[in-house]
Amino acid sequence: MGPTGAGKSSFIANATKHKDEGVGHDLMSCTSEIKAIPWNVDGISILLVDTPGFDDTNKSDLDILKLISDWLNAEYRTSSPILSAILYFHRISDNRMAGTPLKNLRVFEKLCGKNAMSKITLVTTMWDEVEPDVGDERLKELRSSYWKTMISRGSTTFKCDNARGSTAFESEDARGPPINLLRQIVRRKKEEELLGEAEGKVQLQEEISSMKLELQQTAAGQQLCSRLEDLAQRRMETLRKIREETKSADEKTAADLWREYNEVKDQLDSTLAQARELRMTLRQRVKKGLRTALTTWKSK
Repeated sequence: MGPTGAGKSSFIANATKHKDEGVGHDLMSCTSEIKAIPWNVDGISILLVDTPGFDDTNKSDLDILKLISDWLNAEYRTSSPILSAILYFHRISDNRMAGTPLKNLRVFEKLCGKNAMSKITLVTTMWDEVEPDVGDERLKELRSSYWKTMISRGSTTFKCDNARGSTAFESEDARGPPINLLRQIVRRKKEEELLGEAEGKVQLQEEISSMKLELQQTAAGQQLCSRLEDLAQRRMETLRKIREETKSADEKTAADLWREYNEVKDQLDSTLAQARELRMTLRQRVKKGLRTALTTWKSK
C-alpha cells in the first residue's frame, strides 16, 4: 500500500522479474484495481497484493477503501489467507510529509489497527534520486516523528535499493532489493509458526466481518471522512482567495484565476460528495438501530 507513484507495482515487478505493464512512470495511477500476483519464494507460495493509493487518478478515496475492504472480506470468506506482512511504500525523494502522503499514512494506520502493527514494514523507495546523507536524514525524521508510534508497536523499516548491497533485516538500516525483503518475511513467518504466535488481524477486516460495521463506521472510514472535511474546508478557503484576487486583476490574470477557480470548485464538489456519502450512511444506520430498538421495546 501507499501513495500513487511510491513504487508498489515496481516492487512486485522487480521481485518477480516480470515486466509489468502496470508500472507507472508519470503522475497517472496505473493500479486502479486490486491486483493479486501469485509467486514462489524459496519454495513457499505467496500472494503479492497490489492496491491503488488513496490519491488514485481514476477512483475516489471512498472507492479505494471499499475496494480493499471488499477484497479482504472476499478472500477471508473463501480461503482465509494468512496475512504475513503489510508493506507501506514511501518515496524518500519527497522532501516533506504533508497533504496526500500524510493522508495515505493516517488512513493506512486506521485500516491496519494496533494488532497488525508488527506485520507492517515501512518501505522507502527512490533512493537513487537523492544523495545518501539527505535520504538518511529524511528517514531519521520519519522514524522519529510520523512513523514513531507504528515503530514502537512493532513496525519495521526497509530501504528498497537495487543498486546497493543488503544489510540484516533486524538492523535499523535494513536495505536491499525487493526479493531480499520477501525472503525475510517468509523466514519470519516460519519462525512465528514454529513459536505458535497468534495471527494479528487487520482492523478493517475485523470491524466489517466480525463486528458487522459498515465501511463508514470503521476507524479507516471515519479517518477518511475527517480528512475529506478538512480538505473541503481548505478548498473553500482557496476559492474565497481566488474571488478576492480577481477583483484587482487584469483581464488575462482574471481569466487564469477563474480557470483555477473552476478546477478547485470541481475538486470541492467531489470531496463534499464523498464526505456526504460517508456521513449519510452512518446516520441511516443509527436511525435504523433506533427504530429496531423501539420496535423490540414495544413488542415487550
